[in-house]
Amino acid sequence: MLYLEWLFLWLVAGERIQGFNTSDCFTKKLLWTYSERSEKFVLFCDLPEPEKSHFYDRNQHSPTQGPEHLPCSGSKDLSDVQWYLQPQNGDALKEITKNDSPIILEQSTLHFFTVEMNNAGSYICRPRIRSPQDEACCVKMVLEVKPKTNISHVCPHKKDLTLGSIGDIYCPSLDCQSDVQSPEVTWYQNGRLLSEERSNRIQLGEIYDFHQGTYVCDYTQSDNSSSWTVRAVVQVRTIVKDTHVKPDILEPIVDTLEVELGKPLTIYCTARFGFQKDFKPVLRWYSKDSNQQLEILTSEGRSVQSTFEDEIVKCAVHLKEVTQRDLRKTFICFAQNSIGNTTQSLQLKEKKGVVFLYILLGTVTTLAGMLMAGALLYMYWIEIVLLYRTYQRKDETLGDKKEFDAFISYAKWSSFESEAGSSLSEETLALNLFPEVLENKYGYTLFLLERDMAPGGVYAEDIVNIIKKSRRGIFILSPNYVNGPSVFELQAAVNLALNDQTLKLILIKFCPFQEPESLPHLVKKALRVLPTITWRGLKSVPSNSRFWTQMRYHMPVKNSKGFT
Repeated sequence: MLYLEWLFLWLVAGERIQGFNTSDCFTKKLLWTYSERSEKFVLFCDLPEPEKSHFYDRNQHSPTQGPEHLPCSGSKDLSDVQWYLQPQNGDALKEITKNDSPIILEQSTLHFFTVEMNNAGSYICRPRIRSPQDEACCVKMVLEVKPKTNISHVCPHKKDLTLGSIGDIYCPSLDCQSDVQSPEVTWYQNGRLLSEERSNRIQLGEIYDFHQGTYVCDYTQSDNSSSWTVRAVVQVRTIVKDTHVKPDILEPIVDTLEVELGKPLTIYCTARFGFQKDFKPVLRWYSKDSNQQLEILTSEGRSVQSTFEDEIVKCAVHLKEVTQRDLRKTFICFAQNSIGNTTQSLQLKEKKGVVFLYILLGTVTTLAGMLMAGALLYMYWIEIVLLYRTYQRKDETLGDKKEFDAFISYAKWSSFESEAGSSLSEETLALNLFPEVLENKYGYTLFLLERDMAPGGVYAEDIVNIIKKSRRGIFILSPNYVNGPSVFELQAAVNLALNDQTLKLILIKFCPFQEPESLPHLVKKALRVLPTITWRGLKSVPSNSRFWTQMRYHMPVKNSKGFT
């Protein structure tokens, strides 16, 4: 299907070209005389205006027909034109497109970048958009290509003008020594007519950037039978004065480079060269091993940035892998212009401490992790132990022949109010909170004197017997306790604990107090070594507070329903 569409378009285009009568076009004869093959040439789609009709030949234009009847009298859009070529060898007329090489189509202009004898022929242009009455609005340029015979005083086809100076431009197809005998010349700059220039020479004042471009000069040459328009092209470049300084090496900027053995490596040599008209920058790498210096073969340096005044050029050395031999070499970046040369040495150095750095980082990370784990373990040790006990299901009370899990001792003859501002007394803590949490919630068996002691016994003997039957002793310390008779219970428990390894004592600091001088020495020592839990008032009341977690940690391990 696609092939048929292309065939249809080709047939339509061919029909349109076959129906195009080039004999109706205005005709202009052009002569291209060249002195070297690298010269450039251009053709403009220069459709005639009525006042310029005498420059063109038209076969069907009668002598009586005035310029107002010319088919190209209207304004045309010359930014979109069609070009055709009628080869000199008689081949069929063909349309020139942007892809035709070596001719380059750029808007309404054809550019020839090399001289070829087969460039000769008839070139026809006409507006792409036109009305039916404008079918004859076209220009036929008959181009003839000949080598120049007299090249003794040939003007150059390339001209460099120094910015800030004064210069001139000569038409290459005429003698550049003098313009006394030269014909009238029509000049164009980048396709724009320079109407004020009519001589062989364009005299310029101070040179600026806008003077750069493609200049075209036309003049008429006649013989007995016909006349030709001789055309030549001058490529004008504006430049600055040559630099007076040596190149400046931008990279490498250090003399040593740490590398890893066995890894690929690319090192760059980058230098800034000031402008020089007739000198090509030299940039290369050398390697020096012992006393031998060799050039390293690299690709040609490429320009990475270019301005009027300077150019930055870069070349690279690629090492597939860095070896010990490379470490013994000195790499030299070499930059040269006509003023002189500049070098920069680079020594490769094995990167030390990479493994050590990894080990150090690993060690530091491990230590930091251990410290963090230790801190978390310290903060949540009690919770971890309680969790372990829950899943272990171990009961240390089996077979110990003890009746109570804990004996609770407190100051009984005073409802002392805590100096810390707590609204709870020691009795409230002992008689209400302890049974509510430890007995009712966690299933421990407690002994409270006021609740569980049978009347009529001897106080001292009863206390000793109860402590012997208990696995823990809980002592609520306060000023009233350490200064009152209840301290006897703590003293008796300390004495019993020295001989009974299953009896463990827990101190609760209900509020701050000072140890009296009369306190027995053994009790003073116990206050310093026994585990102490601080009561923090109302904050410690909830059963999920830190206080009750610590209490559970010090209580016996029991496999009871209270732990589930």
